[in-house]
Amino acid sequence: MSRSQTPTPTAKEALHLTLDMPFEDALPFVQLEHELADFETVKVTRVDQMVEGMLGHDDIGQTALLITCHPEVAYDALSIDPTLGGLLPCTTAVYEREGDDLVHVHHTSVTKAIRDLGCAPDGSEADVEELVEKTGEHMTKVWNNIQQHADTATEV
Repeated sequence: MSRSQTPTPTAKEALHLTLDMPFEDALPFVQLEHELADFETVKVTRVDQMVEGMLGHDDIGQTALLITCHPEVAYDALSIDPTLGGLLPCTTAVYEREGDDLVHVHHTSVTKAIRDLGCAPDGSEADVEELVEKTGEHMTKVWNNIQQHADTATEV
């Protein structure tokens, strides 16, 4: 997508927040808040370490992908069409930006991408909208909890 194009609803509605804590604390905190909302952690990948180790680049800053899946979202997506499993699971990026002391947390909805890209079979539009709503409810719970507990997340 060029900069002159209007972003899709998926991109415009992405969730983003910042945390004022060390990256090493932010990543497990964000993971825990996902798990407390019934998302299962599939994998945590340190993209920065992978890139540095394989390509020798160390200039992207600390960046991790938190790959999670909610059982209801997975069930509903697969019930619409098993091929949608290729777009699962959900991913939340946790990263730092140069010159910024905050940790950024960013999530783009895979179910909105399914909707906006037209990946589901014809005639399943209502089911996809229900899936988008359900996913949004679950992820809103995660986001609200991250914001609510951020100030006390690093207390011992």
